[in-house]
Amino acid sequence: MRRLTIATAFAAALLAATLRAQAPTPQTAPHVIVCPATASLDDLIKAVDEAVSGPGDKDRTCFRSLFLPEARLIPIRIAADGTATPRILTVDDWINAVAKRGSAVFYERQIKVNAETWDHMAHLWSTYETRTTPDGTPPEGKVLDRGINSIQAIFDGKQWHVIQIIWQAQTPANPVPEKYLP
Repeated sequence: MRRLTIATAFAAALLAATLRAQAPTPQTAPHVIVCPATASLDDLIKAVDEAVSGPGDKDRTCFRSLFLPEARLIPIRIAADGTATPRILTVDDWINAVAKRGSAVFYERQIKVNAETWDHMAHLWSTYETRTTPDGTPPEGKVLDRGINSIQAIFDGKQWHVIQIIWQAQTPANPVPEKYLP
């Protein structure tokens, strides 16, 4: 009986060592990106500023999460003759265009926001400014640009999501009106 017990213990020890040797090495957990909640319109504006800002080639997971899949981003360009031309972009179009900046850093901040809401929909009329600094630190750098965003959003019962953003930068001939500045 004693030999059987010793043999069983030896076999168990040998089996345990074999199983440990075959166990996969622990993998480091993949980097998980946590995007800010957008339960309020203030949260949405902060999240948009954060998602737009930073290096051109940064991960845009949070940017994508702010928009409905069918969303559009529409910059309006003003030609020298005053002609306005919209450029209609999907979320991926915008991300690809911005990625071309590489590691160049850019910061956008909404400096005044007026919101109109009813039930599950909102229209945000916001004045933005963009800044950068030589070392890429926010937001004390020189103001590069100002303009107006027209943001349409929908509340799904938990979060606000952007359906569309149309924006136009000011020009020397047509600066942002005083009533839209802080």
